[in-house]
Amino acid sequence: MSEWSPDTRRVLRAYLRAIAVAEPLERELARRYGVALGDVHSLRLLRDLGEVPISRLSAALCIKASRATNLVDRLEGAGLVQRGADPADRRVTTLRLTARAQEALGDQALFESSDLARHVERLTPAERLLLATLLERMLERRPEDHAEPEEGHAEPSTAPQPLAPGGAAASDSSARSEVAR
Repeated sequence: MSEWSPDTRRVLRAYLRAIAVAEPLERELARRYGVALGDVHSLRLLRDLGEVPISRLSAALCIKASRATNLVDRLEGAGLVQRGADPADRRVTTLRLTARAQEALGDQALFESSDLARHVERLTPAERLLLATLLERMLERRPEDHAEPEEGHAEPSTAPQPLAPGGAAASDSSARSEVAR
């Protein structure tokens, strides 16, 4: 086992403590909608893509097809995603969000009232921007997660959002609504 530097240990401890702050939100999402906090991104992406084949969702999430199928199975089991057949090619299975998923994504009050939101709001705008930048950097795709994009489809950008005019971070209300979206 390799020795971690004190800085690495500090980061890991802080990250684990931050995850604990998100746990009540995770539990409430599971109780109300049967969805994990980590799946909200997948639901948002599917909402933005519209009705698409599983392969397109897999490519957009940069995950392997088998992992996307497992994700869809779980979301379908929770009543959040519905499979269908592509009218142009019935061999292709398409996905679309259910009304229950739309409700979960629209429950902004759940996110806004969370401890996680309160902790983030205590940060200054510059600190929030720095935290977002660092988390995005940490979560940049790993080579083993790359899935081949479906031919003819461009992969959506996962780049950080640009700063508002004048270099200021986005407003608090737009940042809050972005989390809930």
